Amino acid sequence: DILGQKDYKKMRAQGMGGSHGIVIACDLSRPATVESVEKFWLPEAWDILGTIPIVFVGNKTDLAGPDSTTKEQLTKIAEKTEMPVIFSSAKVGTSVEDAFRKIGDMMISGEYVEKKALFEGGSLAQAVDEIVSDFCEQYGDTGRAMEIVDRDFSKAKVNIQKPSKDSLLMAIEYLSDVERDIHGRDVSEVNKLRRWKMIDEAK
Repeated sequence: DILGQKDYKKMRAQGMGGSHGIVIACDLSRPATVESVEKFWLPEAWDILGTIPIVFVGNKTDLAGPDSTTKEQLTKIAEKTEMPVIFSSAKVGTSVEDAFRKIGDMMISGEYVEKKALFEGGSLAQAVDEIVSDFCEQYGDTGRAMEIVDRDFSKAKVNIQKPSKDSLLMAIEYLSDVERDIHGRDVSEVNKLRRWKMIDEAK
């Protein structure tokens, strides 16, 4: 899932834009995901969306061991930000709906937190981020554009977690084919060459 990868900030901004509330979920059986809530996803949400309601969800309570400290960690994050936390298990259906009810109530009541700082990604990922954001902007319909990106990245066998330059160059070729039908050959070729150069120069 592209939007879930930390490096692709502009793509995430495209997908999250206009949201009035957010649920930040983590896996209680994996401590690293709890740490990333505070160190990455919370600042990222604030940077992209500003002052909006947030509900933290600690999922997989059924898998967290008896000695796990992840619930305590997430509770402390929630207390510091004065945001609610809900512990759930999607597998057994515990408290899953509670998270959505809570974020809905908060959105209606106008609860929020202050905006925080942003995060910067790596060079190759930034190039991909710029390219996809540019494609979405020129396409005009972000939702449909992201569907095309997902399709063409899959067709080019792009591993979004660790993309290769060759697969990305192929994906750009596919995106260019789409743009040719919309903007004409000249525009699509200029875009393709510009994007190829970004990938080629990325570290």
